[in-house]
Amino acid sequence: MTEHLDVAVIGAGIYGLMTAYRLLSGGVSNVAVFEMNVIGSGQSSRNAGGIRAQFANPHTIRFMVEAESEWRKLSRELGYNILFTQDGYLFSCFADEDIELYRLHRKLQNENGVRSVWLEPDAVGELVPGINRENLVGGNFHHLDGILHHDAVISGLIFAIKRGGGRIFEHTPVKRVETAKDGTALVHTSASTYSADYVVNATAAYAPAIAAGVGVSLPIKPVRRELVVTEPLQHFMKPMLVSLKYGITIHQSLRGEFIGHTSMGEPQNFDNTASLGFMVKYARDIIRLLPFMRNVRIVRQWAGTYDMTPDNSPVLGPSPSLPRFINAAGSSGHGFMMAPAVGKFIAEYITTGRINELMKPFALERFEKGELLTELVLSNRGVL
Repeated sequence: MTEHLDVAVIGAGIYGLMTAYRLLSGGVSNVAVFEMNVIGSGQSSRNAGGIRAQFANPHTIRFMVEAESEWRKLSRELGYNILFTQDGYLFSCFADEDIELYRLHRKLQNENGVRSVWLEPDAVGELVPGINRENLVGGNFHHLDGILHHDAVISGLIFAIKRGGGRIFEHTPVKRVETAKDGTALVHTSASTYSADYVVNATAAYAPAIAAGVGVSLPIKPVRRELVVTEPLQHFMKPMLVSLKYGITIHQSLRGEFIGHTSMGEPQNFDNTASLGFMVKYARDIIRLLPFMRNVRIVRQWAGTYDMTPDNSPVLGPSPSLPRFINAAGSSGHGFMMAPAVGKFIAEYITTGRINELMKPFALERFEKGELLTELVLSNRGVL
């Protein structure tokens, strides 16, 4: 006999877990999450943990204002410390960069609820002691951006979902989804078949394969990204530091480690093997930005998979022809940042039938309509 679910969530990453949590909190009791591997085993456990609203597209900025507001409340809601610190994101600017573009970013952000400000070189140096001051002209800074610990978030959500009566099936890949005659979905897993009133496709770069089963085409491609971690140093740098000039994103963890990334051309595949080429480029770039890193030892390096769309923004909400098949994928490196608002809005749609105004611009239809959410510059620079 086929078991019936109110909502079947496919994927136990941050989008899937946050959606399940919001559904259960909102009174939907029969929710199950299906994960082909272990909980949070994809990009949700491989990211740098940065949370920022300093984007260069008004829709994404407004979405992230809501997401940051939700992040600030989450530890209290979960009864679990997610280790969220709001020490800001600092976008450093050097003389040979487009200073006018930085000004346009601030203007756009200020107009959409983000109070980013311009810092002079001395103020940048106070926030990031040891930064290369040669040709440094300043930087954009927003104090409400921050960093959290992804493992703490995942753990808190697992406990909350189980307390709420939700179920998470690990090592249970979904083989296919199909639409039944009565409008419900049939979710075929490796262990059984379930019927569901709603299906949430939160499988990141695997989302196109799931969607294809119901005739939905998603423009999402896998792209490898890498991170490195240094030995711990005495803690002295609080904000996340971004350099578009050097392609670097880096912060110092609460333990004193430096966690960093550099942008480079990466292959479109699911290969999570760490590469020597990335390490060589990262070493060269980070020494130019932070010369003191020259003698700091790297202790870990790993790779993960970004689920990228043509405009580097996620696909959120119901499919045009199948309102009960909901996509939450294509986060393009911003999954953790956007997750609490994603879960909130998708749960809101399932329980009320209304699509939140902040989520509407991220609909799948935008690609056919030519309404892409392209940013001024950040989306093309590999910024985390």
